[in-house]
Amino acid sequence: MLKITADWIEPLWYGSIFLGSGGGGKSGLLASLLVKNLKDSYIPLIAHEDIASSDYFCGVGLLGSPELSEENIPSGKEIKIAIDELKSHTGLEFRGITVVEGAGVNIFYPLLAALKMGLPVVDADAMGRAFPELQMTAYHLEGMPVTPLVLVDGTYTVHLFLEKQDTFLLELNTRQIVSEKGGVGYFAGFPYPGSVLKKVLFPGTLSFAREIGECFMKAESYEELMDLLLEVTANSFYGPVVEIFKGKVKSISVFSTSKWKSATIVSRGEEINLLFQYENLLVFKNSQIAASVPDLICAIDLDRLTPVNNSEFFEGQYLAILGLPAPLRLRINRALDVVGPQCFGYRTIYMPLERIYQRFYRGVYF
Repeated sequence: MLKITADWIEPLWYGSIFLGSGGGGKSGLLASLLVKNLKDSYIPLIAHEDIASSDYFCGVGLLGSPELSEENIPSGKEIKIAIDELKSHTGLEFRGITVVEGAGVNIFYPLLAALKMGLPVVDADAMGRAFPELQMTAYHLEGMPVTPLVLVDGTYTVHLFLEKQDTFLLELNTRQIVSEKGGVGYFAGFPYPGSVLKKVLFPGTLSFAREIGECFMKAESYEELMDLLLEVTANSFYGPVVEIFKGKVKSISVFSTSKWKSATIVSRGEEINLLFQYENLLVFKNSQIAASVPDLICAIDLDRLTPVNNSEFFEGQYLAILGLPAPLRLRINRALDVVGPQCFGYRTIYMPLERIYQRFYRGVYF
């Protein structure tokens, strides 16, 4: 069994931002807290293939505004309450923690929960990237309920969702509670045995995030970074990373009548428009799609050579926009009905990166 130690946290932090695809929240303070707590300790990490089929696990995470969690760093008390309540109502003894969203804050919060509960974490997650809603998980795609689920809001009030219910409705109910109770909440749910997790979860995402982060820590130039990222991603269940555009942020637009935002990035007479909400969702170049969700659209600050969230964009910033093909399970029609561009309000269809950049991918694969 592997061990997550303090030296995991920095590369995991960079990797969590990259897999956040522009979203996932700022996790720097939570990462720093984990470094301190792991100074003389570690978290056991269970490989996906080593999950005991008969053992039960619970998924934990943060709902609402990750930025608010930066202002009020969670202590772990709230998730202990949630897990203990879940145990009480299900009668299950959990043998480990699972990650629901393998990016941003929701990579690190399950690690904090594991430390507080003295439990291992599974090297896998239920999204393969950052997505904003509960129905955008592999559980929902496989027709499996999120419930029973326990939500602890910002005032430490417990909210129980014990009966099976539509995941879309559960998303609305939990979001309403979170918005009324401080803007952030912490949940424990997805109580499933290892036999189910082996079929549902995306394997190795924590290790993959760490490998991505190590690329940023090793690289001394953008060219070296791209070589390292290409090597890591080409040997993963995602797909080889591709450069979409490099340039300077010309403008950032926020549309007052919706949650939609866009950034215009220019270089040598060319420009792209990056459309984003919580995550980066679409790129247009010359009025044509240059990348689209569920493929990951990741931004690199070229001056600092680090991945950045879209909340960190500013005019005059030099960025590289990269595309990372999503796992195949997110590209089938059943999944696209939940995580495709139309699910975020855009009137366009999903265009795989391999189709848009055929010449590049032919060179990589052949």
